[in-house]
Amino acid sequence: MSSKTDWARDADYLRDVQYAGAGNLAARANIHAKYGRGDWFAWLAAQPHWPGTGDILEIGCGPGWFWTHAPPFVERGVRLCLTDLSAGMVSDAVARARSLRWWRDVAGEVADAAALPFADSSFDAVLASHMLYHLPDPRDGLAQIARVLRQGGSAVIATNGLMNLHELLELSRQVFGGPPGDAVSGAFAFENGQAMLEAVFSRVELRRYPDRLVCTDPADVFGYLTSSPPGDGASAGERAALRDAIAAAFAAGDGVLTVTKDVGVFLCGGADLN
Repeated sequence: MSSKTDWARDADYLRDVQYAGAGNLAARANIHAKYGRGDWFAWLAAQPHWPGTGDILEIGCGPGWFWTHAPPFVERGVRLCLTDLSAGMVSDAVARARSLRWWRDVAGEVADAAALPFADSSFDAVLASHMLYHLPDPRDGLAQIARVLRQGGSAVIATNGLMNLHELLELSRQVFGGPPGDAVSGAFAFENGQAMLEAVFSRVELRRYPDRLVCTDPADVFGYLTSSPPGDGASAGERAALRDAIAAAFAAGDGVLTVTKDVGVFLCGGADLN
């Protein structure tokens, strides 16, 4: 496997280990659903003006959780194409979206976001939620999104700010070391992503999702921090040290750990296809 700092852009690891199934992702989603607002997917679905008919592509669809919350924001007349590096994720997402019996058609395909297997001008909207930072160069993914969008199409691109989950990342750093900040989202965050988007799209709007986590169970924090590197490969001693660090943080907060969230979506249009 790649090092502690570059695993997030290792396609083989992401496909075959981290996102081979939904278990690791579910461990991280749990902490948001349990201790935050819990309506991220519905909020995200409500932000864009989706096409009433035509074709929507999702890149990095994961297990398709978004689509459970998308009706009635995304109308029945559209066709969905759900893609991911992981065949297991695509299978889960397609099955989940089809089970709703809401959209005109649902298809799925294993695909690399940096080399999409679709013709130019194939889609009326493209959704890329919390995945561009997994690419070796997010600009390659943005170029592909612009290429496959039809004239007048829109891109819906969700990501994080650099302070997102700061308190959790600091707990991990206490035990495993490494530089401060988010080495994963840092490749495409609010702070650097807007300039990348403005190089491709003439219209870019950032909307932030106001939320924070108020955690009351240390086990959930431990589960989050051991669902991805470096925590998922921790030794017994490191796991014990991590539990101690979490316990100290909860004690300092009188039994509560409050965690910063900085999450949102860029709504983009007017792709420069030249």
